[in-house]
Amino acid sequence: MKKILIAAVLLGFAGAAKAEEIKVDFDGNSKGVSTLIEQASGVSADLPVADRYIGHSRYTRDCVRFGFGPSDAAQTSERVWLRSQEYIQDCHTQYVQQCHTVMVPGPNGTQVPQQQCSMRPVTQCYERPGQSWREAVQVKVEPRKLFPWERDSVEVCLEGPWSRLYVNQAAYKYSVSRTGNYDTLYTLTPGKKVAMDPDKNGLEAVEFSYEKGKYTFKVSDKWAKEYAGEKVAIKVDLYREVTFWPDSSRGEKEFVFDAANGYEMTFTEKDLQKAAASDDYRGPKKFYLKWGFKRLGEISTDKFVKMEKTGSVEAK
Repeated sequence: MKKILIAAVLLGFAGAAKAEEIKVDFDGNSKGVSTLIEQASGVSADLPVADRYIGHSRYTRDCVRFGFGPSDAAQTSERVWLRSQEYIQDCHTQYVQQCHTVMVPGPNGTQVPQQQCSMRPVTQCYERPGQSWREAVQVKVEPRKLFPWERDSVEVCLEGPWSRLYVNQAAYKYSVSRTGNYDTLYTLTPGKKVAMDPDKNGLEAVEFSYEKGKYTFKVSDKWAKEYAGEKVAIKVDLYREVTFWPDSSRGEKEFVFDAANGYEMTFTEKDLQKAAASDDYRGPKKFYLKWGFKRLGEISTDKFVKMEKTGSVEAK
C-alpha cells in the first residue's frame, strides 16, 4: 500500500523504549539517506532477540510519500499511520520411505525384480504471522523559498520495526529533528539551497516557419523573470518527412540566449552542424524540428529537456 499526499516527510521508529531526538542532514542523495537508515536501525535494538530471530522472518512494507510546494510559511503535513506485519517461516523435516524396482540375479541365470527402499528427508515449510508494528508520522517544514516549479518530495517506508527514509527530490540540504515515538513529528530545517531540474514546461514552441530558404523558430519562456541574469541553450534538429521510410535528419544546431520572454532562431540547412542526408526522396519537401533546452546557471541543473516535435512546414 502506498499513500500519495501533498505535504510532508517522515521517518519512523517503532519498538523504541522511549521518545528521543535524532538530528541528521540530507541533501537528496544516497549518502543522506544512508545516515537516516543507520540511525533508524540502531533504535531497533530494544526489541527482544527471541521475537526478531525465530525462524526466518520477512516483513510487509508500507510506504507514504509527502510533497511540499512553495510557501513563505511553515508547512505541516497530515498525520499518517504506517503498518508492517511480520511473517515467520517454520520448516519441518521428516523422513519418508521411497522405493524403486531393480533387477537382481535369479535362479538359472535369470534376472528377477526386487524392491529396494530407503528413508529420504522431506522438508515442508509454511509461514505464520508474527509481530506487527504501527507508527503515525507527521512532518513540519520550516519556512524556505522555492521557485514556482520546485517541490520537495520524500518517502518513508515502515518494514518490520525499522523505518527507512528515501529522498526523491529536495531543494535544500535539510537538517531533520524527530520528536515523539509511535506518534512522531519530524521537523525539517532548510540549510544550503540545492539546484533542482528545470521545469519541463518552462519553454514553449510558438512558431516554426520557412521563407526564402530560411527556417525561423520562435520559443516563449514562462520563467524569464525568475532566470534573469542566466542563460538558456536551445537545441534544434531539422527533419524531413519521408513517405514509407524513416524521416531523414538534416542536421542540428544549438543556440544560447540570455534569459528573456522569447527567443527567435533563424537558420538555413548550411548552418546545421551535421552533414545533410541524401535528398533523393520524391514528394513534397516537408520539414519539422525535434528540439529541447537546458538552463545554464546556478538556479537549476543543466539537465537537457526534450520537447515535443513541431508541426511541419513545406520548403519549395
